[in-house]
Amino acid sequence: MEIENQIERLIVDDRDFIQLESEFDTFCPFEALGMVRSEIRHGNLLAYLLDPLRPHGFNTEILRNFLLAAARNVSVREHVAALKPLDVHLLDLQDAEIRREWRNIDLLIILHSAKLIIPIELKIESSQGREQLKRYRAIVEDTWKQSNGWAHVCIFLTKNEEEPDDLAHWSSLQLADLAQALETAIISTEVSGARLLQAYLRMLRRHHLDDERLNELARKLWSRHSEALAFLADHRPDAVGNLFAALRDQRQEIAIRMSGPSRRLLNDGDQASIMRFAFEGWDNLRGFKTSRWTESKRLILLELKREGLKLVAYLYLGPGVGSEREEYASALDKHRLHRPTARAGRDWMCLAKRDLFKANESDDIDVENITLMISKTLEAFAADVFQHFNPILAPFRDPANSDAADYNISTHA
Repeated sequence: MEIENQIERLIVDDRDFIQLESEFDTFCPFEALGMVRSEIRHGNLLAYLLDPLRPHGFNTEILRNFLLAAARNVSVREHVAALKPLDVHLLDLQDAEIRREWRNIDLLIILHSAKLIIPIELKIESSQGREQLKRYRAIVEDTWKQSNGWAHVCIFLTKNEEEPDDLAHWSSLQLADLAQALETAIISTEVSGARLLQAYLRMLRRHHLDDERLNELARKLWSRHSEALAFLADHRPDAVGNLFAALRDQRQEIAIRMSGPSRRLLNDGDQASIMRFAFEGWDNLRGFKTSRWTESKRLILLELKREGLKLVAYLYLGPGVGSEREEYASALDKHRLHRPTARAGRDWMCLAKRDLFKANESDDIDVENITLMISKTLEAFAADVFQHFNPILAPFRDPANSDAADYNISTHA
């Protein structure tokens, strides 16, 4: 009863909570469209706003403000001498061309009259890929050659304080600086697209940027209602968690569905966010049950794992206690279906991976239909990895166990 009274005081009586609630009690089209963490949709909107030819009413205002923000933040670098604040004021932007996802580059600004190319790589939640920025720069330099008078200014637009890998040629611009540039455009003009831009900026502040006013309200509320807020946080609805729980309730049926004429799968224990399955026929391999991974001691297991808003299937070679594990690792390494950029550790080797499902925070999940879809995808994944790895594991067959489940470990999948 006490926690109920605390929640009542928070929601009904606290003026700071009512004020904070009013900040979020406004329709946001970008939240409704699941755009909050989608870099693709952020990129689409920015390409639209930056393009002077689009009917948003800003003409060249947003493009110029963006270029000014970039110039002020990166003009100390020698390679961006072509983009100085004074020059931006004088640029003719009417002939600007904005390209989206050209050769996988998120945004590309082409200023024909100034012979200036500005590739932009956008990162909201993710990080830059290995050699990604160097590849994009090489594409731009090969297409618009400096020998023909073109200048290049490469902008790494990121939410986080992350330096670009290709630091000699790319300069960082923070999402907060972009928001400030966009806000200046709203202040300086009244156009049809102003409400759209205001909604976008509100969404950025709520989800991606520090807003000291909202932060102060949150600090006050936590100081006065910490128990009520902690209770609400602990009992927050979790759509992906509910989906994973539904799959876990069906783990026996899922194991049966993943089984086939030449393979049988068994459950091999669960954790809070992991379900594990084993290929029964591999139990008869020499030294296979020498793992210190699970109680079954199996070296290779198939996992269904929850990772935030994603569900992913893996086939892992786990840690072992003897030399047998190294023999398996040596035989399997060159045949892996999944090649992560990072080198595998001594204890873990990802042999295969398949993304099964990814939700947006605003998604309403149809649990029944999605569990069926995931089960079918998981069944196909199990068939694929068995067909691929079963012949590779055949040399580990133990003749002493040839009578048991013999059909599961032949050279024919």
